[in-house]
Amino acid sequence: MACKIMTSQFKYASLLLIGFLFLASPVDLQAMTAKEILDRVAKESLGDTFRIALTAKTFKGKKLVSNNVIWLMGKASPDFATFFLEFDEPEESKGLRFLIEVQPEKDPKAFMFLPATGKTVSLAVDDPSADVGGTGLSAEDIHGFVPKKGEVATVVGDEVVDGRDCYKISIQGPEGKGVRDVWVSKKDFLITKSQQVDGKGKVIRTFTVVKFFKTEKGKEFPRQEVITIPGKDTRIEVTQDHAVFGVSLPEEVMDPEQFGTFTWRQ
Repeated sequence: MACKIMTSQFKYASLLLIGFLFLASPVDLQAMTAKEILDRVAKESLGDTFRIALTAKTFKGKKLVSNNVIWLMGKASPDFATFFLEFDEPEESKGLRFLIEVQPEKDPKAFMFLPATGKTVSLAVDDPSADVGGTGLSAEDIHGFVPKKGEVATVVGDEVVDGRDCYKISIQGPEGKGVRDVWVSKKDFLITKSQQVDGKGKVIRTFTVVKFFKTEKGKEFPRQEVITIPGKDTRIEVTQDHAVFGVSLPEEVMDPEQFGTFTWRQ
């Protein structure tokens, strides 16, 4: 009898232990909100600071129309992010600089420095078709997929993209301005794909990571992305040639008053 009671108590205790471990385990990722997932994307994709050398090749149909080498530096957090770009090639674009500031639920700010005039001008970034330096890239391609003012992000399900289990997040634009669908890998919280659809349901822009690389610790990062713009018969191949994370960045390159003229390379 005692044995039966002890066995019963053991089973009961085991169930309690299993329940406790379940409750004490990391938050069920299925229950994460879209904001929590996108915050993790910002943290895991870039870290606090980064410096990246990019090559951006733009094609019209099969014809290569531009080939740019760009330095991208940034400081990112869930509450505020700043991105600095400087064109290295081609020669006619050398020294062209952009600065983009992003805060959730606010309109991004962007500035362009023209080396020919030595002047900095403000840019409108609310148009997703706005071009950065003739590359075909938009400000959104640079600063990522943080919901802007008036947008609502929702987790709509799970999907597999290129063999990776992903969250699918739908970001609804204000006043019927369309939807951005974003696929985020569950393992490393990387955006593997996004698609922008206008208010009439027409796909106007698709972003897909086609190559990854692994760090020494086994963590994946994007190596190459392809952006397609069907309405313009345009394809942009962006390759990450070199990247360092957690680096010290000069405050001047993040300052709208100084980013254009500050010499950050010796």
